[in-house]
Amino acid sequence: MRTARLSLRQTAAVVLFGCSLLWAGQLPARPAESGVEQLWHEAAAAQQAQQYGRAAALYRKILTLEPDLLEAEVNLGLMYQLSGDLHAALACFQRALAKDATLFAPNLMAGLDQLKLDNPEAARPLLERAVAENPRSAEALTGLANSDLQLHRYAEAEARFHEATVLNDGRNADAWYGLGATYFSIEKQAEGALGRMNTPFRDVLLGESYQEQGKQAKAIESFKAAIAAAPAVPCVRSLLGFAYLRAGQTDESEQTFALDWNRESESGCLLGKLGLAAVLARRGNADEALRTLEKAAEIDHAFVQRNGGLIANEFAHCGASESMRAVMDSTRDEPPAQPERADRYWASGQYARCGTALAGVAAPLSARQLRIQARCAGLLGQDSKVLRATDALLAVNAQDPEGLYWRAQAAGRMGLDALDRATALNPQSASLHVLTGDMLRSKGDLAQAEEEHRKAIALQPSFVAAHLGLARDLNADSNSAAAEEELQAVLSSNPDDAEANYLLGELLLNRDDPTHALPLLLKATHAAAEEQPYVHADLSKIYEVQGNKERAIAELKQALPGDQDGSFNYRLGRLYLSVGQRALATEAFRASEKMHQQTNAAALFEKE
Repeated sequence: MRTARLSLRQTAAVVLFGCSLLWAGQLPARPAESGVEQLWHEAAAAQQAQQYGRAAALYRKILTLEPDLLEAEVNLGLMYQLSGDLHAALACFQRALAKDATLFAPNLMAGLDQLKLDNPEAARPLLERAVAENPRSAEALTGLANSDLQLHRYAEAEARFHEATVLNDGRNADAWYGLGATYFSIEKQAEGALGRMNTPFRDVLLGESYQEQGKQAKAIESFKAAIAAAPAVPCVRSLLGFAYLRAGQTDESEQTFALDWNRESESGCLLGKLGLAAVLARRGNADEALRTLEKAAEIDHAFVQRNGGLIANEFAHCGASESMRAVMDSTRDEPPAQPERADRYWASGQYARCGTALAGVAAPLSARQLRIQARCAGLLGQDSKVLRATDALLAVNAQDPEGLYWRAQAAGRMGLDALDRATALNPQSASLHVLTGDMLRSKGDLAQAEEEHRKAIALQPSFVAAHLGLARDLNADSNSAAAEEELQAVLSSNPDDAEANYLLGELLLNRDDPTHALPLLLKATHAAAEEQPYVHADLSKIYEVQGNKERAIAELKQALPGDQDGSFNYRLGRLYLSVGQRALATEAFRASEKMHQQTNAAALFEKE
């Protein structure tokens, strides 16, 4: 599982339109003395030579002679766009659209410019019209999907990006990047919801994150915490068993796997049976390990194929890799599944039959059935099925912890798959470098994260998400001066950029400069939902320093949804005490203490 904070703008790549996308219409015949045709040819030649300023001046001259010439207005906007003056470009496109709102090129380019300026609300209707005029335009469809993504309309974004991936013979890298970013956003949304709950499913996510990082001791601690709590998390003992196995604690792993798979009744979590096969292989008992693996494959061959990689090292250790591969590559017929036996299939580790059985139910599935469907599909890696099941489950109860758990797992895997496809198509994409940089920063590799963000900027100098990512890297690496330069560069082109204002405001506040931080943070109050609690927390600090306790309290109350370790509630309690509101202070301190006890679990979701 990944915990990177991924900017929702990072897939809205800058699209530079070359000569081929100049206005394609033919100029009407004009008297030679008018000079318009000559100016037009000169402007086209200047554009071809990348002399965008000269070309713009020529198009302006044309417009003084022919004010209603839409072709010149659009091409003037294009020259401004290529020169980096997006505001001037937008003005041209809007003038053209005021005369004909259905024009494809101005709608498309104006919409993409609005995305670059972080105005997805303004971009959306423009891009909707562009798609309506040309439904087969990959640029228009991807742009519209990006606006949905930035507006947190994930279902619409997923559908549109998916539609765009099939255009151009499936070779639309930007669409795959966008689809990946959408899945990562869905993952992050589910993780964030779990992070605000006291649930063992959160401990399991944390443990799995530690496993990915090779921190087996911390993984063991997190899985143990989940086992000790309620409700029971499916297969959590098997996850603990693999953590023990990776830590070299073979006896402990065997005992734990045996708690998840009952050898006498042949029931439980089939992952436990795979674990028992791995223990036998680790101890050099290849024949018994293979027999155990074969029995697991008889129960659910698809599951064994999907999860065989977990035990491959152990079978290689005892020299049984070839035999293991033969079991994995064999084919088996799946007996017909009966819908009324779905619970039994789940309990006996027959996950493929479980999913087939529930797919055959005509009536809407109950919440319990949807959970079982998500479990079976999740353990088989059928991630699109998981998303469909959790869509239905969370529509009934948006706070269902098990639904959020399986959803986060599935969306994360789908995001990586989409990103792999995009990378294969365009390994030098700026979006790829930003996504990679953000994930590296989340793992603490600041030097590599900075390198990735600089690569993105080299490829696409105006990519806002790359500059913001680099600013985060530099600030986390205690280089606040360089971080400030990156943020100032963003604000010089878009002074109202909410994320840049927030980051620079927080940077200045950390330097004990509340006076200059305040106007920046006030501009950041409409930042992305995940940033808003921290904006309000920073504002509360400033108002407290200024002696405005009531306003500091009001801001801090708005920050509470982002309190992961109790610190916001503790500060709120202190503020309440300072104004004599003891009952409210006591309530805040109690909330702080309760959250403080969950600090280890909250670490997964903490703010960068």
